[in-house]
Amino acid sequence: MVAKQGTAVRRISLDPDNAEFIEGKVGPTQIVIITKYVKKL
Repeated sequence: MVAKQGTAVRRISLDPDNAEFIEGKVGPTQIVIITKYVKKL
């Protein structure tokens, strides 16, 4: 899935096995986000 900038991700949590991944939900879909593509605001 390629999410556009500004996509709302709900229920965000860190992956306990790998620090490079963030888990979250976009609508009904569970996704894994790679931290090198995320910018903290």
